[in-house]
Amino acid sequence: MDPAAVADQMTQLDGSAIPGQAGPPPAQPPAPPAQPPAQPPVGGAEYAAYAPTATGFPTQAPPPPAGAPVGPYDPVPGAPYGAPDPGQGYNTGGYNYPQQQPGYSYPGAPVPPKQRNPVMLWGGIIGGVLAIAIVIALVVLLKEPSPSPTPNANDTTSAGPDSNNSPAPGPGGKGAGFNVAWNAPKGANTDGANQMLGVWGTDKYAIRVDSSGIKAYNLTDGKEAWTIPVPAGSKEMCTASYAANSKNIAAVSFNTGDSDCSTVGAVDLAQGKLLWSVKVSADRMSSPTLSVTENVVAIGGNAVGALNIANGQPAWQYQPRDKDCTVRGRTAGAQIAVSDRCYGGSGPKSQLVIVNADTGKAASTPITLTGSIEQVDQVVQDKPLVLLMTNGPQGDYVLPFDKDNKPGTQMSVKEPGSDSLRLSGQDEAITRNVVSGSTLYVQVSGTKPGINAYDLNTGKRLWSATTSSSSNDMRLVSGTDKDGKIRAVVEQGYDKPARLVTLSPTDGSMTDIGTLAMPNSLDIGSSTSEYLISDDGAAVYAFRRYSSSDGPLTKWKK
Repeated sequence: MDPAAVADQMTQLDGSAIPGQAGPPPAQPPAPPAQPPAQPPVGGAEYAAYAPTATGFPTQAPPPPAGAPVGPYDPVPGAPYGAPDPGQGYNTGGYNYPQQQPGYSYPGAPVPPKQRNPVMLWGGIIGGVLAIAIVIALVVLLKEPSPSPTPNANDTTSAGPDSNNSPAPGPGGKGAGFNVAWNAPKGANTDGANQMLGVWGTDKYAIRVDSSGIKAYNLTDGKEAWTIPVPAGSKEMCTASYAANSKNIAAVSFNTGDSDCSTVGAVDLAQGKLLWSVKVSADRMSSPTLSVTENVVAIGGNAVGALNIANGQPAWQYQPRDKDCTVRGRTAGAQIAVSDRCYGGSGPKSQLVIVNADTGKAASTPITLTGSIEQVDQVVQDKPLVLLMTNGPQGDYVLPFDKDNKPGTQMSVKEPGSDSLRLSGQDEAITRNVVSGSTLYVQVSGTKPGINAYDLNTGKRLWSATTSSSSNDMRLVSGTDKDGKIRAVVEQGYDKPARLVTLSPTDGSMTDIGTLAMPNSLDIGSSTSEYLISDDGAAVYAFRRYSSSDGPLTKWKK
């Protein structure tokens, strides 16, 4: 398309034109009240929003005949097959991020020497529909206590689905005491329905995104440092990138009305400024997932493409392998997982391919999908890449990839005699599962809250760790410490401090890091707060999921 047309759609936060570009389009009439988007038929408006000629992306050559490879790669699985795209979600270890200064870990921060830890990822927009996936890929370089604890029978760990022979957790209540350093104040006239969409971080700020806008809080005292409200012409924030890049640039999308989140913008977290925004499609886009590299803002959904991070100009657009194909893309750091479904031609009906976010070229060999409506659902982690696939021949499953993007063993989310696992992805503010090495750790609920560990090489459960009572909650903390161990917050009963522990990768036994003095208004339950730990292990942060809480953020220090 004509680049000038794209420039006409780009504006700065204050509504003025970006230097050297045309001014913003005329103001639009007030948008109608937000409501759930209608389910369009396959090939309908949702597909048109990202058709090859969609506004905001460059026009490319028509796709080759059915069955032939598309450019450097074969067909890519994509669209939700006519269904609106869910909000974007979590990122377990961002990418291309510099080592943070003392503060808490942030999405994409490298995790030495093991996997990066998803810490605070900021910026999720879920307004009527979008959830700026606040990437929480924080590198948590937590220092464990040196003393070796003795066994404690209050909590339990079981190896495999039915075994109870593993070592018991460590003692409760030992280690350093973490006291509340500050509570960020609740904003005036805060709408309690504003759900947290994401969290980002810098060496100075903890940043929280919800449907009403983006707010940064000073790490030192919790005071508000800056705010980016919803821009004029938009109703609310929609979605956000799971992480920021090394220059502290993140991405968001906006609902301009009727759950249309096809307007995407770049945010400078150091300055608290919306750099640019551009409407990438003339048609409605429900919930695009976003990721940010050093060069582009990648977009996934019922259309797949990328914008130049410097100015929002189109970088590339993914072309379906046939005119009768719908696509569904999910951004995964520096890559995009794309599944498709085609209704004509002689090639496979559905395929999955991994695409390079910077170039749009295939980064994997296409995988044929045989389920009736099999497709990529969520990105569980971007490095190493782990996907949640839905509607396979045997149901939903986890699909891990190696460093060369070769698929590994499929792991069913349904275990015999157990409820299906509820995995979270980079479309949530903070993920409720962690991947470290070849092990997947999942937050589970039920009779007794706990954490399950699975071997991604075999798909088998390694162990389960639970609390001593069904009334005591247990929360998996995003990321891992410097030794690759996961952490958890364990409730010990009313009016008692919570335990902060590490769990052994081999058997789930717990070692105490310390205790958290819990304010009366704070519940460790996963429905109310999410926890992050600083790189040096000296601070803990709790982000409230809803604005109706007493305050959006609490910090503890040793």
